[in-house]
Amino acid sequence: MEHLLPTKLVSRIEQDLERMISQERLPSSGRLPSERMLAQHYGVARGTIREALLRLAARGLLSRHPGRQARAVAVEHAVTLESLGVTLHPLERARPGRQRLLEGYFELKRETAVTLLVRTCEHASEKELEQVSTACFALRDGARWDDGSRRWVEQEFALLRMAADAADSPGHFLLVQSLERAFWGMAGVLRTLLSSEAVRHWSEQTLSWLYDRDAQALRRDLPPLLLVSDEHVLRRLGAMSGGEGLDSARPEGGRTPDALAYHPGEDPR
Repeated sequence: MEHLLPTKLVSRIEQDLERMISQERLPSSGRLPSERMLAQHYGVARGTIREALLRLAARGLLSRHPGRQARAVAVEHAVTLESLGVTLHPLERARPGRQRLLEGYFELKRETAVTLLVRTCEHASEKELEQVSTACFALRDGARWDDGSRRWVEQEFALLRMAADAADSPGHFLLVQSLERAFWGMAGVLRTLLSSEAVRHWSEQTLSWLYDRDAQALRRDLPPLLLVSDEHVLRRLGAMSGGEGLDSARPEGGRTPDALAYHPGEDPR
């Protein structure tokens, strides 16, 4: 690993340790190997290991105290929107609790979209409504002419941000930002499972409702259309067996922490 740039090396080790935490390949105490052991395993300086551990702690996946080895926090308790991708590691998909977290993400995204688009219809100025409608038009066309790259994902979140501005809802704007960061943390798995056709359909209908300022139709008919789109992803994810199809989520190169000869009594320093 030493040929990698320092920042990429830290990221690679962070991803490796994240996988070890997610797949619960640790003693029951949750203790990680010491910084010295990890540095020896990866062939890097302890400062590089320390930076990777600090990143994991900042994401809530580790608890760290001076003079003690870092301990993993149970994923079900530690996961946030931004770290939701940890639930998609190959061995974790089948766990009902973690599957529900992913379902919760889609539910929150649906509720946010409906709330913002309804408020836009009800409260936005004509100029603001036109801007949101233009963003919706771009999303519809992006989904219609998708070449398999799913580039319209960026347009979907741009639509939600614009709707948050039009609805004068800064709290929802922040939520949309978090939802988008969460998606990109899972994009390696989810992006190929998205249905462009389902997105084209709901965005086309939404465009019509926006033009008519039909808040009632948005409130009543948009949720089931969004649900169809989300359930398509969840069904395809559930149909994937074992680790098949999830190799894209595995960091390239480097050894996995399985090879660590971890001894609980090792010097934590």
